[in-house]
Amino acid sequence: MHYGESMQRALRYCAALAAAGSLGTSGCENFSATEAGLLAAGLAGAATGIALGTTGVPASSAIPIALGAAAGAGALAVAATNMQVGRDQRMLAEQRGQMLVEQARQRGAQNIPRYILVDTISARPTGGGRPVMIFDTASGKVASNRLYYVGMPVGPYGYTEAPPGMMGNR
Repeated sequence: MHYGESMQRALRYCAALAAAGSLGTSGCENFSATEAGLLAAGLAGAATGIALGTTGVPASSAIPIALGAAAGAGALAVAATNMQVGRDQRMLAEQRGQMLVEQARQRGAQNIPRYILVDTISARPTGGGRPVMIFDTASGKVASNRLYYVGMPVGPYGYTEAPPGMMGNR
């Protein structure tokens, strides 16, 4: 193996790391739509450009392809992030969660779950259930920027325990 082959192998490794990084970070829930789009666009464009460059594709072809990958990844990230909740929905869910936990404690509730579902408002009403967010009872804050529609009934203390599948790796 000569120097050119080892260099190509190293650049392919870097491209793979950049692609994995774009997948891992483009969904960061605290990013704005613009920030997520820019991050995804930059990482996807870089990964595509590096991958094409190491395989011998001429720059006159690699650059437009990399720019197209960047534009597509950025647009997808912005669209996905825009499906998250707004500040008012988050604030309402947080206030409601704090109130429900306090009322449950006053009524003598034992073993309040760490994560509960609390009702909030929805910009787009749907027949798929009531709009809820996940509230972290330990921190007193909403646990994510995601809105769910559930058909689960409200428990005796006004909340429902969040199913483990909703919390992912938490």
